[in-house]
Amino acid sequence: MILMMDKGLESAGGVDGLVDIPGIRETPAGVNRRIVTLEDGVLLGFGPRTPLVIDILVDRIHAG
Repeated sequence: MILMMDKGLESAGGVDGLVDIPGIRETPAGVNRRIVTLEDGVLLGFGPRTPLVIDILVDRIHAG
């Protein structure tokens, strides 16, 4: 599983662009296209929302 910020995935060309990067396409996450993203500010902004962000990440990881 690869965890990325939304803008990072966008700048890589989406999932297709990301898994086309050498070194990523060979990983199990790249082969299986297992990418989890979150809004940049949410992922970087530690504070009172951190427990909610962790819950969201757990849900997205287990949904894939």
